[in-house]
Amino acid sequence: MEAPSPDPADRPVPDVAPAGRALRRTTAAGPGLMSREAPPGSLERAGELLPALPPGVHRRPYVELALDQALRAGPTAMVLLRTPRGAGRRTAVALWSRRLLRSGRLVVWVDVPERESLDGDALGRAASARLSGVAGVEPDPSAEALAAALDAQDAVLVVDRLGHGSGAALAFLDRVSRMVRRGRVVALTAVPLPGPVPTSDGWAPAGGSADGDAPAVRHTELTLRDLAVHPDEARTAAATAGVPLTRSHARLLVTAVAGWAPVVYPVLEELRRTNAHGTPLTDETVAATAAAHRGAYVRAVLPQEAVSLLVEAGLAPRFRLADLAATGLLDAVPGAAALMDRLVATGLVLDDPAGPDGDLALDPHARRALLDYARGRDAGELARRAARAARRRAGAGDARGALLVALESGDPALVRDLLHDTWTAVLDGHDATLHSALWAAVASTPSGHVPAELHALLSVTRGTPGRHGDPRHPLLRQAEGRRPASDPGGPESPLTTFTRVAGLRRSGRAMDALRVARGLLDTVAGSDVARVLVKLQAALAAAEAGLLDEALRRAEAAYLGALASGALPLAAAAAELAALVHALDSGVRSASDWSGEADMLPEPPAWWREAVGDPAALTAALVRLEHLDDELAHPLLSAVRDAAGTDLWFAGLHAEVTLCALRGQEEPAVDRLRDVLAQRGLTPSDGGADGSVRFGPGGGPSEADVRIPPLLALDLGRLYLALGRGTHAAVVAGALSLRTPAAALLDAHVHLAQGRPRDALPAVSADSLGWTTGARLQAHLLAAEALTAAAGTTTAGTGPAAPDGARRELSRAVALAQQAGGGLPYWWAAPSVLRRLAVDAPAPVRERADEVLNRRGAPVPVEFVVVPDRQLVVLLHLADGLTSTEVARVSFVSRNTVKTQIRELYRRLGAHDRAEALRRARELGLLDPMVRARLSSRS
Repeated sequence: MEAPSPDPADRPVPDVAPAGRALRRTTAAGPGLMSREAPPGSLERAGELLPALPPGVHRRPYVELALDQALRAGPTAMVLLRTPRGAGRRTAVALWSRRLLRSGRLVVWVDVPERESLDGDALGRAASARLSGVAGVEPDPSAEALAAALDAQDAVLVVDRLGHGSGAALAFLDRVSRMVRRGRVVALTAVPLPGPVPTSDGWAPAGGSADGDAPAVRHTELTLRDLAVHPDEARTAAATAGVPLTRSHARLLVTAVAGWAPVVYPVLEELRRTNAHGTPLTDETVAATAAAHRGAYVRAVLPQEAVSLLVEAGLAPRFRLADLAATGLLDAVPGAAALMDRLVATGLVLDDPAGPDGDLALDPHARRALLDYARGRDAGELARRAARAARRRAGAGDARGALLVALESGDPALVRDLLHDTWTAVLDGHDATLHSALWAAVASTPSGHVPAELHALLSVTRGTPGRHGDPRHPLLRQAEGRRPASDPGGPESPLTTFTRVAGLRRSGRAMDALRVARGLLDTVAGSDVARVLVKLQAALAAAEAGLLDEALRRAEAAYLGALASGALPLAAAAAELAALVHALDSGVRSASDWSGEADMLPEPPAWWREAVGDPAALTAALVRLEHLDDELAHPLLSAVRDAAGTDLWFAGLHAEVTLCALRGQEEPAVDRLRDVLAQRGLTPSDGGADGSVRFGPGGGPSEADVRIPPLLALDLGRLYLALGRGTHAAVVAGALSLRTPAAALLDAHVHLAQGRPRDALPAVSADSLGWTTGARLQAHLLAAEALTAAAGTTTAGTGPAAPDGARRELSRAVALAQQAGGGLPYWWAAPSVLRRLAVDAPAPVRERADEVLNRRGAPVPVEFVVVPDRQLVVLLHLADGLTSTEVARVSFVSRNTVKTQIRELYRRLGAHDRAEALRRARELGLLDPMVRARLSSRS
């Protein structure tokens, strides 16, 4: 390793970038080095003159690959390679040179006195002497003779330690390189190379040779990141030294020291000695050894003032020089401006051209290592500095800096206080990357330093691979409605309400989420961003709960509140959500209006897309389906499938099953619906390995186990009816405890299929307050069917005209159809109603009704078997394998009563024995787990 320089201005700087990063070059690389083999004696002598390798270093495959790219031959014979001092460059190039020697290529290594000016004659003499010692030839020290000798030996000349006073030497090497044809010249330096064409001490390559066609010198730069040690390299070196370093230990070591080569190999050497004395290697041993060597290295290569400056800068992922100047640390570092320039040049400090002007950042790996170093020296001092910096940034309105710096303080109370003041800035979309940056910071921070509020906020605003509704899912811990221990009394904060609403909704308890949201929105006035965020969650919960009217009101209120608060990305999110709710309600025209509004606003926040989904794409897909188009473009199909991993899973699933219905694939649609609902825990599954669900006191599913979104329940019931499975549809309708428009529509469909039109009328003729346009349109079509069936009439042209009530209902349906513009309500209407509707309807409505009549097949006869609840309980016990005596005992009735119920069951099912009765019950859906849940909740 290169020894650190005693001069503070030239001290080496540690690097933090992983090996293998793309190299920065000013010209393209050419073909690789090709050569004839040199005499073995010359190769052996050349190897003896190469720099000695530190203990344990045998291979650096990642760095050697980088050097192959950096030093390979190009259109010019000379490469000027700059790397930071003290980063292991000398060792890396020596390893690369040894590999060339093993392949038969002669390498002549020349060291020059870096701190002295060096003219071309002196360099020529030194190179000639070294070439003479290696190959036995004594060329004249002139550039021409040296070039000829390199060509004769097909040699690579490596000149190391060129410094600020080496301009004349570089010019000499430039002349040599322009005359060689087979040889190569590699010049190594650690000094900055400023300017569009890198130079050293004002030196620039000549414009060309006499004929004017020779290319200029190629310049290549390797940062500390390129020279960093990879975990695999550390394991290889450890194995060579006999150190039993595991993969996790190698990662721990490299992470702790940011891959700095001058630290990794001394640590491995000490671990070898430790292990030789019988001390086993543990995480603690590796971490402690790495920390000790890391501290020694940092203190050796940087003055303490510079270390303090870098630690202060590293408290936040980004910083500005003005922030450091405000602390007074810049004034304490001699030559601070020049130091920062060198830090940027080495890659320790990153200047992101795509970031805000003036923003700098420490390399992430080095930042972690420096903060760990400071924490190890004085954890209390680091915490105090972080707390002061966080409050300064919060006072300046910098939410990003305040939260990220506060996490470094290790004080969860400070983070909690700042979070309650700045959480809306994390979600309002003004800082597009703050949410992801905060998540990354939390992932690398000890869990004890992160308050529960921050964990909750991030968990409910990110996509989750877990199953919604799973009792083991961590979101359910936020869904219980308990006040956090850190918030013992007083009104609940908006942050707590937001996370509770989102947590409840994502755990399948949409109505509970809506009740919590109403409690805040109905009692607190204002249009600030916090209320906008809660309104958006309330709109999502209402849409999932089937209350589309409330979902629209909450989304529109969120849109207006976001505009008033200046949170335009949230306004776009609200507009997209309003468009989606209209599309779910067959409101094509209103959906298009809201989509156009969203298109004129900035993109919604990134977290919204990740967690909630893409309402705009789902709206476009649903609008196509409303036009009865079953050939969706690939992007729309992808959006529908991708919705399964977001909060809008129910809307995506509705689009999937609707597409299947339009294609006449009702059976696959039923299977898909049931599978998804069971996987999400929103309906009971079929139980354990034996396929049974035990039913009995305290052992059956609870009412909370049936939480099907009403929109999907309506889809499922209609699909069952289309397949003729009426009992299945009745089971679904009976499982819905929440009375919503979708539940009422399903009840009406079931009653009509059962031939009970008078029972269907109350469901769709009740007060329609809260019913949306699409739901009212479907209700009028069902009411017309019920009135016609109740009057015993048929359609025009085949019998008496429809009764006056039915005509009124159809007239209202036509008016609403023209207002909504969607066609899916016709798909589920009775053919007799559609034929009657097409008689007097305007052309668009008539054409849509005729299209449905032409595409739909003949209705399938629907089968219903009605079994009273008492007999259903007996049937379920029989399915669980109980005998009649055991059924009597668990039901607390006599054995004769059970026998009577079993005989009646057999009669209703048309069966003669238990096996046949159970088979028939399974076919009819009477053994559906939803039946068990409904009976359990009623008991």
